Amino acid sequence: MKNYILVLMLPVFFSYSCKTTKKEDAGGNGKNSGFLTSETFHKPVKDKELFMSTTEVVPLDTVYISKDTLNIFTKKIFGCDADNFKLIWNGDLGKASPPQTAVRLFQLVDGACKERHKFHLTFNISPLKLKGDTSATKTTLIKVGGWSKMTTYTIN
Repeated sequence: MKNYILVLMLPVFFSYSCKTTKKEDAGGNGKNSGFLTSETFHKPVKDKELFMSTTEVVPLDTVYISKDTLNIFTKKIFGCDADNFKLIWNGDLGKASPPQTAVRLFQLVDGACKERHKFHLTFNISPLKLKGDTSATKTTLIKVGGWSKMTTYTIN
């Protein structure tokens, strides 16, 4: 009898295994429909060693900056929780004009998750500001790993 109840409970358990965060409603603005998004607003993690060892590229659909927020939309990938992503920064700001830096998206893979989702990830990139920048533009170019274009971050 106990085994029978356990077998009945397994489908219920697996249907709730995706512990995510919220799913943006399908009635949204079209671009964001069906994306899983995090409830938290993370900052980049400054870690040269992890940055160098992160070689797998998360497939990206769209990347843009709005004020101090880096918005990343992924393509459909295996993953159940938007909080399993970290933005890794090596801490370097190039001496070019405007300064340039690079970040990489790191995904902590959950082996139990067999679902594919699109994710909308947001990161507070204010730590990437160049301290002491006295230039008129106050601009930093950010290379996001897996994205073909440089993203322009203008500090207000």
